[in-house]
Amino acid sequence: MSERFLSPSETARRLGVGVRALRLYERRGLVGPGRTQAGWRVYGPEEIERLHQVLTLKSLGLSLARITQLLDGRAADLPALLALQEDVLTTRINDLQRARKSVQAARTKVSRDGRLSLEDLIDLVRETTLSTLEEARLAASAHQVLRDAIDPALPGLYRGKVRDNYDLPDGRRILVTSDRLSAFDQVLCCVPFKGQVLNGVARWAFEQTADLCPNHVLDYPDPNIVVGRRLKILPVEIVVRGYLAGTTSTSILTMYRAGRREMYGRRLPDGLADNQALETAIITPTSKAADGGHDVPLTPDEIVSRGLLSQAQWRQISETALALFARGQALAAERGLILADTKYEFGLDAEGALRLADEIHTPDSSRYWRADTYPQRFAAGEAPDSFDKDVIRAWVAARCDPYRDEVPEIPPELIWKTALTYVEAHERITGRAFEPPGPTPPVHERVLAALGDFHAH
Repeated sequence: MSERFLSPSETARRLGVGVRALRLYERRGLVGPGRTQAGWRVYGPEEIERLHQVLTLKSLGLSLARITQLLDGRAADLPALLALQEDVLTTRINDLQRARKSVQAARTKVSRDGRLSLEDLIDLVRETTLSTLEEARLAASAHQVLRDAIDPALPGLYRGKVRDNYDLPDGRRILVTSDRLSAFDQVLCCVPFKGQVLNGVARWAFEQTADLCPNHVLDYPDPNIVVGRRLKILPVEIVVRGYLAGTTSTSILTMYRAGRREMYGRRLPDGLADNQALETAIITPTSKAADGGHDVPLTPDEIVSRGLLSQAQWRQISETALALFARGQALAAERGLILADTKYEFGLDAEGALRLADEIHTPDSSRYWRADTYPQRFAAGEAPDSFDKDVIRAWVAARCDPYRDEVPEIPPELIWKTALTYVEAHERITGRAFEPPGPTPPVHERVLAALGDFHAH
């Protein structure tokens, strides 16, 4: 065969792409081989150049559907795609800078002590090894998305925006954390591994704070499931904030930008910048509207005067929340992170004791930033590097009013980037390796099998 024309297998070999992937691109109409007189499929210069274009766009993390749009000349959100690629490159640069610092610290330790412990060596390898292999391992299970966990055989089903809950007759509650991503009082998309990350981080954080406040947890029968005591949830949601940040209508940054200085029974001074540290952490409580609508800001006086909580309950919850936040910030600082704000939900058990419910210090209930890049980005007026769903929230908020407009479809590449961010958040927050579900069995089947153990016999 002429060197100008290559067989599909030779084309795949020379361009470093799998034969199966090449066939997939052909089926999707992204590339089209020519035919010899004998009917053999071949790739000539034009077809190879087209394949080069596909592989280049694929390296940006774009979905095949988005690549098809670009190659066909259809409208595409190019500014968003370029901004996403810049964000990816920035993350890689920051990772390399952190890796270099780790190597320099290890060299200093070897010069001083003449040795490096096995534990230190393993940590160094983990911190400095490029994430290509890890991402490939995760990508093999990217299809393992838990959209819901509905078991008709279990009683007391209540579906939240993220969790599917079951109230058992014996006073236990089963909480299944799905991969649904909620923001602006609605579900925006599903993110692979998100539910397992949230459950794993919450489990670790509950263990780290059990001395400050008891929690609802009884057991973890599955990576996405927690079994807890059924609590009487108190009608006030507690958010503790240490920085002027946020994107929702109830965030202090949104209110501050609108010119408000009095909020949540507090007065903030003039002259604060976006994402600036507050002089002291503050509590910004909210209550759900009667029709289940948006969160409604409250002041401490309103909470007591409306009978939502007694004065004693409010004092106990306030003191507990601030203590939990201080612990969370200290733990985050040990891991090179900043805990900017977080949400707590409290309830009363059968004996009337106060307990933490739901989750604590997760990437969904909290705003985490990288501590090493915060000073430079704050000084430049740039948003901090985050470890939460702010990436998707910011993308949506920049394109519509999510409380009034129809939210545009979230790009698949942004969803995958968010999945990787959640996995990194798990490992950075807890210091523990994340073990994704295997490619099989389907995560939905695994979760339903675990729920089957709670069927009445």
